[in-house]
Amino acid sequence: MNNTKIILAARHNSTRLYKKALMNILNMPILEIAIRRLQKSKYSNGVIVATTEKSYPFLKDIIDKTNASYFIGSESDVLLRYVEAAEKYNVDTIVRATGDNPLVAIDALDEIILHHRNTKADLSHYVDIAYGSGVEVIEYNALKKACVESTDIFCHEHITQYHYKNEHLFKIEKPIAPDKWNMKELSVTIDTIEDYDNVKAIFENYNDIYINLETIIYDIKKNNEK
Repeated sequence: MNNTKIILAARHNSTRLYKKALMNILNMPILEIAIRRLQKSKYSNGVIVATTEKSYPFLKDIIDKTNASYFIGSESDVLLRYVEAAEKYNVDTIVRATGDNPLVAIDALDEIILHHRNTKADLSHYVDIAYGSGVEVIEYNALKKACVESTDIFCHEHITQYHYKNEHLFKIEKPIAPDKWNMKELSVTIDTIEDYDNVKAIFENYNDIYINLETIIYDIKKNNEK
């Protein structure tokens, strides 16, 4: 039986916005919100936090509190960290998520998993989904192939770049996101303090860590029509 798990990359010592994973929204660390939302997925078998030796002590309490699994791997080679995490937990299909995207769209995540399975793809993601709300779904074999064959440091820092640079070697599915999640001009990732303030304001407006992207986009479009 296929083992599908979400692997979430997280560090506490991010360079652009230091310790952003530990910054609070609605009295909860960003990383905890991301994990708890991801755990709502119907088609994955759990969340693995893929972190580093330096970061783990700072993230341990959140990992324990959420009962997430974890893996400690390479600081700089994120691709290798993902491969080794998948191997440790015998993962066949990996959903790639990141700790700086607390507003990940879980309904969209489940739909892209189904699309990925139905098309027997190596790699799948939605196009034009709100930036920072989407995920990538990738087969372990495709991930391992990139790790073994790529010597490009950039490809090891950004784990699916090898696949996009060598599309002829893989079956890559890039469906356009349905209207309910389609708003490419909306950014909900957190890279800067301005991003943090923006995402924090969205969560506080709804006062719900589980607010779905569909509702947010519907309300934005409705307000724009006024």
